[in-house]
Amino acid sequence: MKSRKLSLVQRLWLLLLLLVALSIGGALIANLLNARSYLEQQLSAQSADTANALALMVTQYKADPVMAQTLLGAAFEQGHFAEISWEGVPAQQAIHLRNRNGFEDTPAWFRQLLPLKPQTGLAQVSNGWLQAGRIVVSAHLGYAYSSLWQGALQTVFWLVVIGLAAGLLGFFDIRSLRRELHAVVAQAHAISEQRFMRIPIPGIPELAEVGMAMNHMVERLQNYLLGLRDEVDRLRREVLTDSSTGLPNREAFEQRFANLLNPQADPVSGHLLLIRVAGLAELNQRLGGRRTDALLKRVADDLASQCQSHRGWMATRLRGADFALFCPELGHEEAGKLADELCLLWPVYWTMDLSDQPGLGHIGITAFQSGDQLTEVLARASDSLTLAEAQPLNSWYLGSRAAPADREALPDWKALLEAACQDDSLQLRWYPVCDPDKVVLWHEGMLFRPAQHGMAAMSALRLVSQAARLGLVHRLDLNTLNLALRHGPAGVLAVNMSPASLHHPDFLPSILQLLQRYPERQINFEFHETGLDEHWEHFVAFSRAIRPAGHQLAVEIQGHNLALVARTHEASISYLVLDSTLTQGIHADEGRSALLRGLLRMAALMGVQLEAKGISSAEDAAALIEMGVHSLTGPAIS
Repeated sequence: MKSRKLSLVQRLWLLLLLLVALSIGGALIANLLNARSYLEQQLSAQSADTANALALMVTQYKADPVMAQTLLGAAFEQGHFAEISWEGVPAQQAIHLRNRNGFEDTPAWFRQLLPLKPQTGLAQVSNGWLQAGRIVVSAHLGYAYSSLWQGALQTVFWLVVIGLAAGLLGFFDIRSLRRELHAVVAQAHAISEQRFMRIPIPGIPELAEVGMAMNHMVERLQNYLLGLRDEVDRLRREVLTDSSTGLPNREAFEQRFANLLNPQADPVSGHLLLIRVAGLAELNQRLGGRRTDALLKRVADDLASQCQSHRGWMATRLRGADFALFCPELGHEEAGKLADELCLLWPVYWTMDLSDQPGLGHIGITAFQSGDQLTEVLARASDSLTLAEAQPLNSWYLGSRAAPADREALPDWKALLEAACQDDSLQLRWYPVCDPDKVVLWHEGMLFRPAQHGMAAMSALRLVSQAARLGLVHRLDLNTLNLALRHGPAGVLAVNMSPASLHHPDFLPSILQLLQRYPERQINFEFHETGLDEHWEHFVAFSRAIRPAGHQLAVEIQGHNLALVARTHEASISYLVLDSTLTQGIHADEGRSALLRGLLRMAALMGVQLEAKGISSAEDAAALIEMGVHSLTGPAIS
């Protein structure tokens, strides 16, 4: 059997207790020995003095037996002596007085431990020039033992008080040391989990050296990670973004559109807003290139901010003066409200001295649905934009064609979602996630509502979008987890969660309660990066709550927020999920390949793996496996 080793703190406690015990024991022994020696000297002196005094008085009375009896009896009656005798005289004159009292108030073991052996007092008695015997005096030890016993008790009491005070001081000091040790150990554990955490420098010199060395290492790792992030971000800007505004470029927009509106995917509809800055060339002449670029950058930032809390939305710059806002699951009325909001925002640029006039441009709006071609949608949006341009600046026009969801009778979304979370009308469609050898690692569930009661099937994107608008997304996510736990296939399961759910106070307790009902299940929780920044603290708390039970955490990324990717090590995620827009056609795209290699280097430094989803071609799958992606899912895999 392996022996258990004592920790440093336990050793310190043991050393402190041993030191206090030895100090108390040593002080007690020294005190008692000194007291015994003192008492023995006092008792010997007392016996000698009494013997000499009695001998002198008996001699003065010429050794008269009667007077000697009186004098010795008077001394004996004081009670301080065990025996007083007049020896060396005829038997009829000899006197022997003995005290029979015991040592009732002193334990026998104490007398045996510290025996008192004072010397007997002896003095000669004379009768003229002749010797008349001697006086023998032996001190009674009862008072001495009683005094020694009481002194020992008082000494033990005060030594214990001093020992407790020393222990209390040691407790606070060791607690401080333990806190600093735990901080160093926690930092070491965090680094082993690829969480680069710094700690305050401990006050103990030895620990301070360790803390400074580890902080220095963490700083170097963070700087290296930030350097990788900047490098990958530069590649991303070259491949996926417009250099002037930072928005996704047209290529990224076309891939997003094609992936989302693929006829083989879940049905999706929504609206596309085509924005054109009016008279860009004239603006450039009037404002100058720098102010014009600042104006376009502000337009781009405001469009991007509209996408922050909407999963699947994308703002892009198509060409010089033209921008597009791709809004899946945006209804007819909501599209008009969004256009009004943008048009009301543009006059603010004039007050900010970004423009020289309140008017900025026009917006053309058209609907789209699954199966639409991008060229058709852009043509309809261009027609709407042309009609909008016939109106004053800061106007918009919505084309007559409506998305299928708008041609049908719109459901009462709140009632529908609340009912769906209670009547098990929602289902999960399961897809295998495989390693490069096509071994199934886990199954990923995709939420949907099948067609029923005369209503068409609803995709996860539509359900989540409406739930987020109504503040019910946490209930939808809880229902998703409940379905997975109850009906999911055997093995590890992955479910998608919305970052907005993290903010609800009942979400995490309900998640933990569901997981406790099915302890045999292992769940991978995947959160989309959209909106995760706003709920970062809740995300980290969620990770700390579910990871001890063996569950894992992941983040799905589109590559447009690498600052968030660099922070994911704080939450100890297990893997990153790559959106299909990052991997589609990667076997023939050197730019995307370089971007993915950079993401792989970041992931390796953070200790996380990469999963590529939506892989539809064998060529892409082979290229991703060759680059080192750890897991894949999609039609080409399953």
